[in-house]
Amino acid sequence: MRRKTETRRFSFVEAARKLFVAQGFGAVTMEAIAAEAGASKATLYGYFSGKEALFEAFVVEAGEGGIAALDASREESDVRSSLVRLGVAYLDLVTRPEVMAVHRLIIGESGRHPQLVRIFYENGPRLTLLSVCGVIDRFMDEGFLRRAEPRKAGLNFQSLCDAAGQVGRQLWGLDKRPDAKTRKAAAEEAVDIFLAAYLH
Repeated sequence: MRRKTETRRFSFVEAARKLFVAQGFGAVTMEAIAAEAGASKATLYGYFSGKEALFEAFVVEAGEGGIAALDASREESDVRSSLVRLGVAYLDLVTRPEVMAVHRLIIGESGRHPQLVRIFYENGPRLTLLSVCGVIDRFMDEGFLRRAEPRKAGLNFQSLCDAAGQVGRQLWGLDKRPDAKTRKAAAEEAVDIFLAAYLH
């Protein structure tokens, strides 16, 4: 039996991504994914049990490295520098074209396939929020930020970044992805507002 390879696995995830985005989750079959990847359905099933497993792999791939970048902001000793780095990492992640594609797919499919929402949340927004809250909680523990419920503070932080970075406009297709300079400026603005509310 041929040994499974990461390259082959990735080809299936890419094929699924392409078809899910173009046609929607419900309209895509395992046969179509296998054909798009240039493989047999039997080979595809050797890697993935079904479309939901492929969708989960698509979500994970879209956010590859994003959580590590969020966690890396803890390396900064200065509160503002750390939060700006966190905000930039957050905006870098959520404005990725791949992540935007997942968001749009979820919006279109959530009513027909509610199980996708859980898969998306557990592998994307939940992990992102946990990382954001972890950085903020650290500065609360060290007395630099006033003590508050970390989850609420994390959601506030994300909302400020979203508002400043015009994430919604990109999601709706009104604007292209903000460039790196714009994303950093948006993060700095969000952090200044956040610190005005949470600085000890």
